[in-house]
Amino acid sequence: MIIEDFWFDCVLPVETCWPALEKYIEDQDVILVAPPGAGKSTYLPLKLLQHPKFADQKIIMLQPRQIAVTSIANYLSEQLNETVGHTIGYRMRGETKVSAHTRLEIVTEGLLTRMLQNDPELANVGLIIFDEFHERNIHSDFALALCLEVKQALRDDLRLLVMSATLDAAAVANLLPDAKQLESHGRSFPVTSHYRPRDKSTLLEQHVFKIIKEAVNSHDGDILVFLPGARKILATQQLCEQYFEQDIETYTLFGQLDKQKQRLAIRPAKQGMRKIVLATNIAETSLTIDGIKVVIDSGLENVASFNWQRRIEQLSSKQISKASATQRAGRAGRLTAGDCYRLWSKDTQQRLIAQRPAQILETDISGLYLDAKVWGSELSELPLLDTPSRSQLDYAKWVLSLLGAIDSSAKITPHGRALNGFGCHPRLAGMLVDSQKGQPLQKALACLLVAMLEFRPISELRRETQLRQHLRFLLTQPSHPIWTQAKRWAKRLGCSCDSRSVSLEKGNLSELLSVAYPDQIGRLRDNGTYQLVNGTGAKYFNSKDQGTSALSKWIIVTKLTISDQADALIQMAEPIDEHLVFERFKHHFKRQSEYSWSHTLAKVVAREKQIFGAITLWEKQIEASDGLQCVQILIAQIKQQGLSFLPWKEKVWTFIYRVSLARKVEGEHWPDFSETSLLAELEEWLEPFLDGIVTGNKLQQLDWLTILKNRLTWEQQQQLDHHYPLKMKDATGQDCKLVYSADEQVEMQVKMQHMYGYDGSPCVANGKVPITLTLLSPAGRALQKTQDLAGFWQGSYSQIQKEMKGRYPKHFWPDNPATAQATTRVKKYM
Repeated sequence: MIIEDFWFDCVLPVETCWPALEKYIEDQDVILVAPPGAGKSTYLPLKLLQHPKFADQKIIMLQPRQIAVTSIANYLSEQLNETVGHTIGYRMRGETKVSAHTRLEIVTEGLLTRMLQNDPELANVGLIIFDEFHERNIHSDFALALCLEVKQALRDDLRLLVMSATLDAAAVANLLPDAKQLESHGRSFPVTSHYRPRDKSTLLEQHVFKIIKEAVNSHDGDILVFLPGARKILATQQLCEQYFEQDIETYTLFGQLDKQKQRLAIRPAKQGMRKIVLATNIAETSLTIDGIKVVIDSGLENVASFNWQRRIEQLSSKQISKASATQRAGRAGRLTAGDCYRLWSKDTQQRLIAQRPAQILETDISGLYLDAKVWGSELSELPLLDTPSRSQLDYAKWVLSLLGAIDSSAKITPHGRALNGFGCHPRLAGMLVDSQKGQPLQKALACLLVAMLEFRPISELRRETQLRQHLRFLLTQPSHPIWTQAKRWAKRLGCSCDSRSVSLEKGNLSELLSVAYPDQIGRLRDNGTYQLVNGTGAKYFNSKDQGTSALSKWIIVTKLTISDQADALIQMAEPIDEHLVFERFKHHFKRQSEYSWSHTLAKVVAREKQIFGAITLWEKQIEASDGLQCVQILIAQIKQQGLSFLPWKEKVWTFIYRVSLARKVEGEHWPDFSETSLLAELEEWLEPFLDGIVTGNKLQQLDWLTILKNRLTWEQQQQLDHHYPLKMKDATGQDCKLVYSADEQVEMQVKMQHMYGYDGSPCVANGKVPITLTLLSPAGRALQKTQDLAGFWQGSYSQIQKEMKGRYPKHFWPDNPATAQATTRVKKYM
């Protein structure tokens, strides 16, 4: 694909792309790469409204962040001297400003999914713009996949414009092979980087505040500070407001901040004033903040990721990528040369990852899986840039099954469709749906509860783990922003929701929670910790955290955090009655038999248990009657313990060593009797003989030699007996035992007098493997080891002869043993 590259001295760099975009969008999709500040979001949408192809159709532009939606809608409306909701409108959850005159709708990606689910043809839409696509929001990935299916099946005239600041265009081009790719260089000024790494002993907000003071004294203009989350932002804001005079104002900017406060943060500073904006990565690319000349970058961002081992979604601070670091620094070079303070070292800068993995690969996809089911497809079948892992899919199916959204065949249920209609996580939607079965009080409680669980943690109650206390606090704070969203949900349910209509005493809180978090129901263990249904162990930081003198037998956990210990820490939970658990989830209880090997009893033992996920409700010992399971347990035990677990006697090991030596000498057509091979092939050679074997005693009674011989052909058995014998005659004609060892050596112990006159050196394997002779004294003590008997007679024998004549004078010690007569007698009887 040819990339058309533009660069001219224009008001906005992206203007240079317009002639080509105007031409190509007529007949094909377009991928446009242009850095932040090029004008993608503020110039091109208005030009596209004038395009004759879309004269009678709507244009939808997706934005990943709500603040960007309202900001861009206001800016574009101002350019047309109109109010928002006329030609330019927007939609986001809880707020809509559109009219019959609206031709350009700016929406969040999740809402586009809802629109497509309700009207797959999008009959009145001519163009969909995916803005800031490089952020790889999970909803933008999914919405693009749905749009591609719509184009293929229903609307080949629908046009897609994918716009991004930094993008792996090749990957997107694989999904849109016929798309034209355009690129515009941005217009930016040089930015000087200053590295100010933080000492780990210093709190982040304290170090940031120190650098803010340095930047204020060293530079003019406004300052943009990137911090990982609201807690660090508010802590830094407090330090700034205590220190700076009235001519410097401090603003905050993060996702759950009041919309009016967000707008204040992005507006130009007042005349004669400077401003400091403390922001999350919301300000990285989606928004333009006027007047910024200095950027202070903590190098951190809060990332929600799912821990598949513990089945916990965890929000944690992680180092940003190189791409993010570049975009953040670029904010200082929009208007003039700027400065960027990076709170890490140059060495760390070199080690930063190039890009953050796509969100769809790191998060719980339960909601997305349900969206796909409503669409009528499997998630793995959709044209996604990145496909979720099998672990993600399996977990999503399990959770949705517990929620009642899909059945045992993974087909969507009517309840699942009802959950999907609310546009929030299926867990929370479950509470809203379930509450409609009850009284208005239950609906109001559900609305407040959902709004609270969607919101960031209440900072005033950071150490309070009982969920009920958080709700009680909200009832005393009628102006808290959580109430705004609660009232939106109440409007949806057709009820009222305020401090008078919510009752914790009359509402069934635990019942609502059990609908949303069935996989996080926990049962108390003997050690004071909890076993959750999903397999995670959890505990309170200390028993007082629960707010009661005794730990409840059953709880339902809504928020956990991973610790460096085996169990996760409970951040928010509520006691739940055991009767409710058994009544509501009895159809998820399973009865199963569990077989294992008892080292104490040296036998296979079996227990029957009833389980709810990973929680064992009861168990009892039963007879180990399932032969197949017994065999599997024995096979697993042998593989775990190795061949030493088997009751093999010396003759079995000797046979194995003989075969191993034969394989070495004769070639690999002989079977491999190494431990690795025997363990790997247990099912083939041993399993047929384990029927009815449940104890160590029964295992000992097996004819192991015959079992192993069965691995050889009849010819190989004959060859083994003939060329790799168990005994060999000495010079007197007596049988001597041959000892085969694991290192493929053969040894024979024999009294020295029994070998007089032996011609040559004894061998096995048809003369290919010499036997190591251990020559013994008349008393049976070892005198010499040799594989060269003739050489020994001619060499060191004379020294032994002298010693033996003195020690054993009655025995025959010839001067020339090679030609002497072997004897078993003393000289007197020879």
